[in-house]
Amino acid sequence: MEKKLTWNAIGLERKTKILRDEVKKNQTELPKDHSRTFKKLQLYLDELDHLLNQMNKIHSDLIPQLEEIFRLKFPTPELVILALSRPSIRNVFEDLRDYFEKEPENPLRMEDYDELAASGDATNVLALIGDAILDLKVIEVMWDSSLKTVGKLTTQRKEIVSNKNLAKVCDKWDLYEYRLSRLLFPSVKDAKEKSIQREKGTLVEAIFGVIYIELGVESVVRILPQVQYP
Repeated sequence: MEKKLTWNAIGLERKTKILRDEVKKNQTELPKDHSRTFKKLQLYLDELDHLLNQMNKIHSDLIPQLEEIFRLKFPTPELVILALSRPSIRNVFEDLRDYFEKEPENPLRMEDYDELAASGDATNVLALIGDAILDLKVIEVMWDSSLKTVGKLTTQRKEIVSNKNLAKVCDKWDLYEYRLSRLLFPSVKDAKEKSIQREKGTLVEAIFGVIYIELGVESVVRILPQVQYP
């Protein structure tokens, strides 16, 4: 019997809002002569506001767009956000953990900070699942029992799941523009083309990972033609 994969929501947006409100409260209560701490808290606020703004755009713009393209509803929208989370956000939550650890009142448990920091690695884990299911289902969809087509099958599979092809799919779905990253994330101009293609490919694989976990292999197979013919 096939084991169904599950992934519990961690309350990423809710906990980020809690941190944002608590940082703002602490900043407001600071004595006027604590300018250095004020500036540090303002940096935290800028990062948290940036993350919350990105999450809001994913909720309001990207998710409805993807649901229309795929003709489905995401049961757990947070997984889509996690699929787009970049490793750079780890530093934001680790810095906040270190700050609140020294404060008399901490709005979250220490394990909450660990979960929030780890959210930056979620894309790669979801992409691992998406990559595996794509590999298998592309072969199944293209399968021909004739031995003489084996070489063609291998070539076509490599082309379909290549970063070059998945990057085109990523552009079609607008995933790259909605990455959840920290405020000072390197710009596209600073990145090499192959690195950008690899990251775009990872984002597409991560979305397929979400679809597989939430809606099953049937939905993956139904959407697969969009990857074969971007």
